[in-house]
Amino acid sequence: MRDAPRPGGPVTTLHGMAWDHQRGIGCLRAVSAAYTATRPDLSITWDSRSLREFEDVPVAELAARYDLVAMDHPYVGQAHATSALVPLGEILPAAVLEAQRTASVGPSHASYTWGGGQWAVAMDAAAQVSAYRPDLLADLGWDAPPRSWDGVIELMEAMPAGRAVLPANPTHLLCALLTLCSQEAGGRSGWLGPEGFDPEVAVPASERLLRLLALAGPSSLELDPIGVLDRMSGGDDVAYAPIVFGYVNYARPEAGRRGVRFAGIPSPDGGPAGSLLGGVGLAVSARSREPEAAARFLEHVVGSACQRGEYVRSGGQPGNRDAWTDPAVDAANGGFFSGTLATLDRAFVRPRDPVYPLVHKRVGDELHRLAGAGAGAAELAARASEVCAATYAEHGR
Repeated sequence: MRDAPRPGGPVTTLHGMAWDHQRGIGCLRAVSAAYTATRPDLSITWDSRSLREFEDVPVAELAARYDLVAMDHPYVGQAHATSALVPLGEILPAAVLEAQRTASVGPSHASYTWGGGQWAVAMDAAAQVSAYRPDLLADLGWDAPPRSWDGVIELMEAMPAGRAVLPANPTHLLCALLTLCSQEAGGRSGWLGPEGFDPEVAVPASERLLRLLALAGPSSLELDPIGVLDRMSGGDDVAYAPIVFGYVNYARPEAGRRGVRFAGIPSPDGGPAGSLLGGVGLAVSARSREPEAAARFLEHVVGSACQRGEYVRSGGQPGNRDAWTDPAVDAANGGFFSGTLATLDRAFVRPRDPVYPLVHKRVGDELHRLAGAGAGAAELAARASEVCAATYAEHGR
């Protein structure tokens, strides 16, 4: 929408919604300030929501109030079904979208493609990886974190209670199970759908998840990734998280904070495959009165120069491969990018149909309840499948 004109001419104001973290709102405010510094006819303001709201609030609700929306890719089917966003092919040159496709880290760009359209640009790329304190692991005789799940169990068994944790609140408990299912399936698709989970995949994955939870301790059930990494960097009580979404902010040396290192996701055979893709897309609301101005900002924020420069320097986690493979950027961020890129390139994408976000919430809540109550793997897998199938049946497939 257009605000009252300033001296010298009218000012276009874009309002954006991101999430409340330096990797989200902080870097976007910094990039926006630098972008508008030479554009007196443009203002970009940002509001923020919590990580939980970022994961749970439908994009359509936000697009009704904002020009720019930072979104999670599982909502792309809902966004398409509700016509909440502008198809980016209508406002961005084809060459820009092609450049984003070829510069994508793993399936990040493709995760925002749905129904023949591109609904967001992948300004941020992430996946579940492992995180550790090298100094605390060295005290236990490990110079690097284990790559296989057998090694993870060996390390966690050798640790004092509570020194290893998982982000296992409802949302992230299910994310961990999905990663383990993907690995169990060995790259095969079809193990999750409207009929539920394939028990041949879900039961052994649930067994591994419960074993990790038992070794990590009950406090994990209250934590999200930020909570895990805050504990790991803020004191010396947590040394290791075998499954956690990577956050470049914690790898960057900062006064008053312990250094956290990141490595690939463990797996049955030690290869960094099967991790659940995360990341953040930036989209333009269909209700925006200034879609062209919004499109120009999108093109800027995901461009190579910004992603390797202002974006990452301001605490962002780029989605552009040029930033991930830049040796100077990697060195300035504690080896985060080189340590995790192989995992992202082999990540898998969750379902993105209009019903799936509700499926994830309901299944996550049920798994969390059962895990807290001491249920076994077969019960977890069966209930996950039942809740998934019931939700799809209730809302259509």
